[in-house]
Amino acid sequence: MDRLNLYEYQEKYIAKIREVFQEKKHIILCATTGAGKTVMFSFMTLNAFDKGKKILILTDRKELFTQTAKTLEKFGLNPSLINPKNKKIEGNLHVGMMQTLKRRLHLLEDFIKDLDIIIIDEAHKTIFDEVFKYVSEKTFVVGATATPYRDGKQDSLELYYNDIVHIIDTPELIELKKLSKCTTYGVPVNLKGIKTKNGDYDEKSMSDKFSEIKLFHGVIENYKNICNGKKTLVFASSLESSIELVDEMVNNGLNARHVDCYMNNRSDVIEWFKNTDGAILSNYGILTTGFDEPTIECVILYRATKSLPLFLQMVGRGSRKTETKKDFTLLDFGNNVKTHGFWEQERNWDLKKKEKKEGEAPIKECPECNYLVYASIMECPECGHLFEKSEKEKEDDIFIKLEKLSPSEMSFKELIIYAKNKGYKDGWIWHQLKTFKDLEAFGKYKNYHKNWAQKQYENRKQATTRNYNLLQE
Repeated sequence: MDRLNLYEYQEKYIAKIREVFQEKKHIILCATTGAGKTVMFSFMTLNAFDKGKKILILTDRKELFTQTAKTLEKFGLNPSLINPKNKKIEGNLHVGMMQTLKRRLHLLEDFIKDLDIIIIDEAHKTIFDEVFKYVSEKTFVVGATATPYRDGKQDSLELYYNDIVHIIDTPELIELKKLSKCTTYGVPVNLKGIKTKNGDYDEKSMSDKFSEIKLFHGVIENYKNICNGKKTLVFASSLESSIELVDEMVNNGLNARHVDCYMNNRSDVIEWFKNTDGAILSNYGILTTGFDEPTIECVILYRATKSLPLFLQMVGRGSRKTETKKDFTLLDFGNNVKTHGFWEQERNWDLKKKEKKEGEAPIKECPECNYLVYASIMECPECGHLFEKSEKEKEDDIFIKLEKLSPSEMSFKELIIYAKNKGYKDGWIWHQLKTFKDLEAFGKYKNYHKNWAQKQYENRKQATTRNYNLLQE
């Protein structure tokens, strides 16, 4: 690969990182899935290697380890691989898995302190935190990730990095035709009763729930209706859930297979998927990162996750482009889009740890075709269905009109809506009811106790008497 063969935005990333390095040592390179993070840090590695610098690139997955080594080779570099078989550490350029390094950190302390540059792929993961104990003050660190996001009990990234470089986001890359456009469909799933473990949904609990409600029938039906014949990658909640789904797909005449992180022959299955038109590959625990297959036309989330990075990584597997593929389809069977927002929406990243957010994003599904749109959209762009306004939207419309009226001109319903939007307590509404007849009518409207109006009337009389007496004093 020509060392100058970079996109304009990639050149901007590298220039900006060089600029920030003038004052700060540890920097996050934030670029969405498909933007070419590996290419960018390989280019930086080439320049540093040419200057005689000592460099270590760290990954946490075999797939990323292999992908990084192959990309460096395209740049004409031959890195020394740190693995259990290679006991010697020689040369100026090294690629290693953090799991391997972690077992030997006490032996590699001098080696790490002598490095000029450390590049960490998927830097948002906490497994890499321990290496910073051994990094010297002279060493520059680049943490590459599409999702610089941490929450819960995880250490904040700002403990390890000084700045973040984020040049371009997903919407711009789609507009530049560097990524595929995503068309999103969702089927609402009741996640009530699914247990939580380590900050995310428990795999077994989710798998049992999906099996119990036979959600796989909905997956097959929607696949056939929306994206039949498209090459599809499925993310399942567990090994058992993936196998169950594939069995049902095969029984329904679909060309589907299963792969997981425990299989010895998984490379054969992945090769089959890459070379087979219309293939469906359901995976568990393996293809979230380091798997780049541009021909994927559909991604199915047969699971739910509370993790934003995991959600973006899974959907991003379908974002690569080819000469003939310009878009891809997402089928969401875990309310993930409602939880995290659309995959392609713009996101503002920073190094601070995020507080856990409850609730759902303002997104709704079309009852006719299951197409997902922002809650403000009133007509489905896919099938033309006209949405009815929600009760909240109807109340907001009424409130706008009420702002022009006095309380005496409002109905009981309008008084309640007005008070709710203004943040007034119920007492304000009752104060607008001037006669006993009004109080009695309001009590019936709200289905209060039959003595409510009389009690309010007596309280008001007593308050009037007290106020009168105070004035006399």
